[in-house]
Amino acid sequence: MLSTTVIRKSAVTVAALGAFGLGGSAIAGAAGDSTSSRSDSAETRPARDALSSEVAAKVKAAALAKVPGATVVRVEGGGPYATAYHAHITTADGTRKVVLVNESFEATAVQAERGRGGRGGRHGGGPGAGETALSGETKEKVEAAVLAEYAGATILRTETNNDAAAPYESHIQTTDGKELEVLVSKDFAVVDAREHPARP
Repeated sequence: MLSTTVIRKSAVTVAALGAFGLGGSAIAGAAGDSTSSRSDSAETRPARDALSSEVAAKVKAAALAKVPGATVVRVEGGGPYATAYHAHITTADGTRKVVLVNESFEATAVQAERGRGGRGGRHGGGPGAGETALSGETKEKVEAAVLAEYAGATILRTETNNDAAAPYESHIQTTDGKELEVLVSKDFAVVDAREHPARP
């Protein structure tokens, strides 16, 4: 007959092994949940729109026609202002830009490229509150007025402005590298220009 001491030691050993087994299962379960969570997160991450080689070539051609001498880094579907496509380019002077291209493969605008962290603020992105991108004849007239005043400038974007005296505005980069917000009247005359500080 086993002594009481031996029985107690055996019971303690079995309990300890059981607890260790449960702990291992809990750890394994937690690791599985973590892996599953990471996998779900990766699956829900939006993917970039892939373009066929034919479409990509047309977008690239449109971008280069808009900005001669540039190097196309990549082309993608979609973009700001619900544009059909856009191309990331590096200009001849090393500046990174984004060219917006419509469904007819016409380049409609050139914007400063925004960093992944959003550097560049509103000036490098879309319109402010209550402002919308211009299109068609109005856009053409506003940009013609701006380019007549600032020959050789690169137009980054053109949009409405929350000012009755100057209901339109065009953001440009001049030939000497300055970035301006040019205000245009309803009669398509340049009435003012505000310089944006250089981005770091």
